[in-house]
Amino acid sequence: MEISFGKYCIRSFKEKDADSIVKHANNREVSKYMRDSFPYPYIKENSVQWIDFVKKNYSTLFFALADETELIGGIGAVPQTDVHRFSAEVGFWLGQSHWNKRIITIALPVFCNYLFTKFDFNRLTANVFEGNEASKKVLEKNGFVLEGTQRKNVFKENKFVDNYIYALLKEDFKI
Repeated sequence: MEISFGKYCIRSFKEKDADSIVKHANNREVSKYMRDSFPYPYIKENSVQWIDFVKKNYSTLFFALADETELIGGIGAVPQTDVHRFSAEVGFWLGQSHWNKRIITIALPVFCNYLFTKFDFNRLTANVFEGNEASKKVLEKNGFVLEGTQRKNVFKENKFVDNYIYALLKEDFKI
């Protein structure tokens, strides 16, 4: 799968992405707002395992963000289950050298359109840890609404922080 937007694209992971993942993910500034399953330090073994995991389990829901030369980040969705089966949680990350270029702001609606048209999702959610103002802005610019705050719900970097829950309904999505 590959969807282009300008000089960037959302595409399937490739084996050759392993080194680029390490290059961009092995950064405390990137990892500090990610779940602990996104390791720091991020080593090549982690990236090889991630690519293999995605190819075997989530090849239609987890993707690389890339420029003309290499992977620069990632974007994906985790489908929910049971009574939440028409919802998916969206997440994204971007290498620090690519911050403040509106890449995620432009990629997110492209990805949401993919999710709403290729799957039966009615609702997309996103969790943002306290302090991650950039991700809040990206979500709000793309129509996600802050639905709630889970106070001191996340333990990250040896402290409890709030978790902000954002959501976008299919009926409110505009591309």
